[in-house]
Amino acid sequence: MCKDSVLNKILIVCCLAVLNNCSGGKQDAPANLRPYNKANLNYIIQPAGGSYGFLFYSSADWSAIITCQIGDVEIPERPTVNPSSGRGSSSLQSLNFTIPENNTEFSKTYNLTILSADKTLVVVIRQRSDLGSLSVTPAEITLPSLGGDGVINVESNADWSALVTDNWFTVSPRSGSSNESVNIVVNAGQNNTVFRTSSFQIISDTITCIINVSQHAFSVIPPNTTTVSFDGTHVLDFSILSSLPWEVSGDEGTWFSLLTTSSQASDDPIGNQITIQPNPGGTRTAKITVTNSQDEKQSFTITQKGDVSALLNTNWSGTATVNALTISRTGSMTMTIVDEDNVMVRGYPGTISYLSNESISFRVNIGEITYQGFTGTNITATFTGTFSANQSSISGTLSGSGRVLGMTIPVSGSWQVAQ
Repeated sequence: MCKDSVLNKILIVCCLAVLNNCSGGKQDAPANLRPYNKANLNYIIQPAGGSYGFLFYSSADWSAIITCQIGDVEIPERPTVNPSSGRGSSSLQSLNFTIPENNTEFSKTYNLTILSADKTLVVVIRQRSDLGSLSVTPAEITLPSLGGDGVINVESNADWSALVTDNWFTVSPRSGSSNESVNIVVNAGQNNTVFRTSSFQIISDTITCIINVSQHAFSVIPPNTTTVSFDGTHVLDFSILSSLPWEVSGDEGTWFSLLTTSSQASDDPIGNQITIQPNPGGTRTAKITVTNSQDEKQSFTITQKGDVSALLNTNWSGTATVNALTISRTGSMTMTIVDEDNVMVRGYPGTISYLSNESISFRVNIGEITYQGFTGTNITATFTGTFSANQSSISGTLSGSGRVLGMTIPVSGSWQVAQ
């Protein structure tokens, strides 16, 4: 009996030792707190409110609280959460939260917070106002008469859209989401008709804001021709349409005059004239600028040629250097200035694009030419040159292209001729 009693005591002590060793080696598993679906961490609910469920896992005991972030606004009815606490479990758990009706003019944001051991889970709940809110600034916009943009800002606690019924301006974007501040760009092209007005609507739920849009008219029709000869007195007609007062000016000398230098606003074009005196010297140009009372400007340039009669029907000879790929060749060049519009180069006709007693520019087109065994086609060359002070010589550059053996080859070079 004694022996059995001693063995039993030893066995009990060993079991306790084993159990104590096992308990001493055991570590608590870390607390687990996570939503069943991460997409449910954000709720957007209607103004009427209601009850909603939330599923989650929590391995440790937990508690829940719901708060409203709405500043100093009084909340007559508080949200609730049920249950507000629970035991840890490996199974899926749930709770319900109830949000009261929002009959204020403010949107509300609620935070549902679940605490479990050292873990925190926050669910954000947004509820818009039952009354709705819509802010559009400014309510009136004037677009540039020459075309351009205007910007208005839209803020709403509900989705909104723009209703545009006119087609002389555009609105972008045409819609927006709730609780976002959006800049709308209103754009129109140049208005060359009359002062025009219109409007469009921003609609959010049952709220509508009207934005008035206007645009002044401004259009300058230049003379039919803006380049005149040196001789005689020239009168050029042009017109100005402006729904704002305007002024017109030129930037060069006294060799021309304007019939009207200013006017009040008008719904119809106002005719005007430029009178140009004979030109005893070289080519001259002037920039004519019309400015309305909003400092918008439109311009055109008039040019009067110098006396080139001494250059007409004259013959010139010299050399031209042509560079094509890696090849450079210098050869003779002859030229005849036939009249103000035509020139002959080595017997080939050319067209003068500019001629004054200071410079010349002309273009020569050759359908086909054979030189040193090679045939070139579709040859085009543009010559630009400057006269010497006594108009006895010309020097300048050339550029162009031609096709040789089926390839288009660019060319460049220089030229010098004298009478």
